[in-house]
Amino acid sequence: MQQYTLGRALQPGDTLGIVAPSAPLDEKRFQAGLAYLHSLGLKTKCGQSVQERWGYLAGSDDVRARDINGFFADSSIDGILCMRGGYGAARLLPLLDYDAIARHPKLFIGFSDITALHTALLQRSGLATIHGAMLTGLGGKATRYTYEQFAAGLANPAMTGPVRLPRGHHLETLVEGDAEGILAGGNMMLISSLIGTPYELDGQGQILFLEEIGEEAYAIDRMLCQFEQSGLIDRIAGLAFGEFTRCHPVKPAAGEWTVREVIEQYVRRWGKPAIWGLPYGHGRHNGWLPLGRPAHLIAGKEKARLVLG
Repeated sequence: MQQYTLGRALQPGDTLGIVAPSAPLDEKRFQAGLAYLHSLGLKTKCGQSVQERWGYLAGSDDVRARDINGFFADSSIDGILCMRGGYGAARLLPLLDYDAIARHPKLFIGFSDITALHTALLQRSGLATIHGAMLTGLGGKATRYTYEQFAAGLANPAMTGPVRLPRGHHLETLVEGDAEGILAGGNMMLISSLIGTPYELDGQGQILFLEEIGEEAYAIDRMLCQFEQSGLIDRIAGLAFGEFTRCHPVKPAAGEWTVREVIEQYVRRWGKPAIWGLPYGHGRHNGWLPLGRPAHLIAGKEKARLVLG
């Protein structure tokens, strides 16, 4: 199993760099997010992109990419947190200095649109990254579970052991079986959009994690169909599904399928071990998930688990 480098743990007094690879500033949630980080004893340093706006992006591609390259190279920055998602991260992939990033591994945290960066940094820089809450989310109405996971993840980035679930949550088995491999993936739309590019997810022997927001069943169907026809599913070892937030209709019109029903159709045909219900993504809870790290997916008849290694 290939090894990827995970950035070191952070402690009070360390500096977390804030970058904006995608959408521009939300001032109220931005300030509240900074206050939360400072309450943990962390220092913060913001990149130029954080204060810029270029259409629906947080500054030009050059500015946003320069922030990421610069913060990895800057020895005074101990870890990097993305401000928010939205759109725009994929535009930066040709502009990143992957060799330099590989020489200066650090915690890199984000989700949603940041999936494009997680995938490219994993494959081009050998960097294990964190699928987790971002600055504006931490400055919003995050749950206690989300805050606890974020603080615990900074102190212990690998978060080894069984995935801790929020109270009242449980994992479900969609397809029985065991799988071991490196965790990879993130937002379905971003994984789909990278297929056919130099940055598409390889997936070989990996456990594919997927989450989504605001997509109806037919759109989920289209992406799963693309994963299948591109060969991605042939290469993976198993599937772990997270939050599918506002992916309506929950009660479809007569004769139509729910998102869950569409997913079940595909995974049963694929026959790869698959579980449902991880607390990662755009839902109320958003835990800390190390991508690029080994994991053991256990999809039993009575119980499902995901154990981080």
